[in-house]
Amino acid sequence: MNAATIRVLGLGLVVCAAIVGAKALQSHLIAKGDAQGAGRVQAAWDRDEAARSQATARDNATKFRNAERTANEDAQREAARRIRDAAAAAAMRSLHTEIARLNDRPHPYPATDAGLAACAGEAATARELFGESAGAYQELAAEADQLRDQVTGLQAFAQDVCRAGTSGAAID
Repeated sequence: MNAATIRVLGLGLVVCAAIVGAKALQSHLIAKGDAQGAGRVQAAWDRDEAARSQATARDNATKFRNAERTANEDAQREAARRIRDAAAAAAMRSLHTEIARLNDRPHPYPATDAGLAACAGEAATARELFGESAGAYQELAAEADQLRDQVTGLQAFAQDVCRAGTSGAAID
């Protein structure tokens, strides 16, 4: 082997070592860049996740407050309805008492007059029918009030609790 061949081989070895070194440096820089990029991506993910968690917590707190308020409003409607029902029941008792009083009073006409007796019987029947129809009306009104309050409560729940935190919903 002559000196020129050794120099060419040495130069080839140096070039190969430089290429291997450059590739190793390139690999190291890529790995370092990947690690930095992964860190940035993870940090951005963590920030977004924290923001989502905070938004969820705010929405849940709003829903809870609205659910409490809705339950309180339902209780107030229920109490008002019970007061109305009690007043209606008292009015019905008063009506039935008055009907009974009118039906039990002595007739101021002679017992021999069949026409007046028939009119008195018809008046008593009319009073009884009026009392019965007033009772049926009072029951129907109480049921309608209960259904109205139920629908109002459900609508408030859907609006204030189920849709809390979304656009168009009532938020306190």
